[in-house]
Amino acid sequence: MARVHIDPDLPAAVEFDDVFLTMPRTKRRKGGGRSARLKRFAQETSRVSEPVLEGVSFTVAPGDRVAVIDRAKRGHTAEILRLAAGTLIPDHGHVRRSTEVIPILRRAGLINAKLTVRQNIFVIGILLGMSPDQITERMDWITSTAGLGKAIDSYARACPPELRRRIVWTVSMATQARVFATQGSLIVGDEQYREVGWAHVEGLAADGVTFLVAGQNAPVMERFCTRAVVLDQGRIVLDGTVAEALDLVGRSTLVEETEEQVEEDVDVLDNRAERDDFRAD
Repeated sequence: MARVHIDPDLPAAVEFDDVFLTMPRTKRRKGGGRSARLKRFAQETSRVSEPVLEGVSFTVAPGDRVAVIDRAKRGHTAEILRLAAGTLIPDHGHVRRSTEVIPILRRAGLINAKLTVRQNIFVIGILLGMSPDQITERMDWITSTAGLGKAIDSYARACPPELRRRIVWTVSMATQARVFATQGSLIVGDEQYREVGWAHVEGLAADGVTFLVAGQNAPVMERFCTRAVVLDQGRIVLDGTVAEALDLVGRSTLVEETEEQVEEDVDVLDNRAERDDFRAD
């Protein structure tokens, strides 16, 4: 995250200016000739570039809580979050930010089963821009908030997926960032932990922290977000209220995603991406 360009004089938290983005995807070999058939038999594929975003421009003011919705079920909202955080760069246009943006895309998948929970906390925290001293200082809060208890020094392979998500979410919040970009549900965990999570993020919102919340979770967007941006085939078709966005997209088409679905979608994106996650524009 240290290589991401930050402009502290920018009045907006994040600014997209005429952003175009293409992403690579695999394409199965076609053709009826002997050579083409042999290539298909060998499972050879070709790489093509697919347009993802075309001329996207919008501004996120400090304190905004923006829902990012794509009319397609598997749209390109994760790319918006990564562009905001600087872990993707656009092919054309600019993404500017006034402060560090913490992306929360994968949760359970970030945990290394061969390390202890404590070691994972240090690895994730450092990846998110924290220093070892900062992590040590906030370790008690992370441990108590995530409900780790004695599991803190156990190997992470014993942690169920739900606990892994809580660990990543809690470490992300421990960064004390002023801008978060999260894919899927804003809050993770069981009902009891969700209450803890809601209390925390609502306290951050009251303190003026900025959020970009992408996905298909209409109840979360209605409860938490103050604004919505709707994408359709890579272009913004609405920048307005959450109610207007749900009317346009159709509230019945938006369903609460499970964390497993979110991680599957991000895995698809990871498999398609062939970019350096830490390049900056």
